[in-house]
Amino acid sequence: MDEKVKELDKNSFDEILNSTDKLIIVEFYTTTCPNCRAIAPVYTELSKELQKEALFAKVNSQINTELAMRYGIMGVPTFKFFCKTKPIGELVGAIHATILRNTIKDLIKHRNECFSKSTTLAFEMDGYG
Repeated sequence: MDEKVKELDKNSFDEILNSTDKLIIVEFYTTTCPNCRAIAPVYTELSKELQKEALFAKVNSQINTELAMRYGIMGVPTFKFFCKTKPIGELVGAIHATILRNTIKDLIKHRNECFSKSTTLAFEMDGYG
């Protein structure tokens, strides 16, 4: 795995969420998921492209069932977006690379909103840029 994408487990998950003011993207995946394997090179490339603005991580849902249950993961891949420890959105299933890229870029652009007292972001997370 590329060093830009951090593999997390129950011991490192909360530590990572509290370690940065960047947008945090966590992919919940399984090793047997064909859609997870298909999106993996895209996710790795995005992590290289956007590493200054966002932190990219992965959680194996088969091994870390406690984390998957905590965040209501019902299918894989699920991309959960976090502002510190606060989940601010998600994408689930086989998604197009452009949708993933645009969603991440939109969230980076609006990242400061998640640090405000509001509990929701003031834009629609649609992946169309």
